[in-house]
Amino acid sequence: MRSIELVLTPDADLAVRAAWDALTLADLPSLGRSGTNDPHVTVVAGDGVTVPDTIATPPVQLRLGGVLLFPAGPGRSVLARAVVVGPALAAFHAAVHRAARGTVDTSAPGAWSPHVTFARRVRDVDLGPAVAALRSAPLPDRLGVAGVRHWDGETKTVTRLA
Repeated sequence: MRSIELVLTPDADLAVRAAWDALTLADLPSLGRSGTNDPHVTVVAGDGVTVPDTIATPPVQLRLGGVLLFPAGPGRSVLARAVVVGPALAAFHAAVHRAARGTVDTSAPGAWSPHVTFARRVRDVDLGPAVAALRSAPLPDRLGVAGVRHWDGETKTVTRLA
């Protein structure tokens, strides 16, 4: 899978990593355990997403919404926080979607659910403790954006775009 992602400012990155650490300390699934993941917000994804010739100017900040759960198999969920789609983010997303090829349907305008992921495959019985752990490392209402990157999951290659 390949993707175009928003990367966070150092302060925002540290805040997300603190949330990952809180889950790890509670002995719960966490993206902090992977060792190779960086906090980000995926803008578009798909097997054929290539590095675009040009990239739109990203928003300066992202406003966070509530806790999200995405299905991750029987009795399991992905635990995330929503990113609110305001006018600047919607315009950026639409421009990136137009420039990118080979995206999955969930990357399309109107179907995209931007989010910051904390953990994958959290068991249903652990959702309450996971949310409680996240409360111990609260995120700010807004996260700063430091730039845009292209991620190639097959080759584990990052290309900085903006």
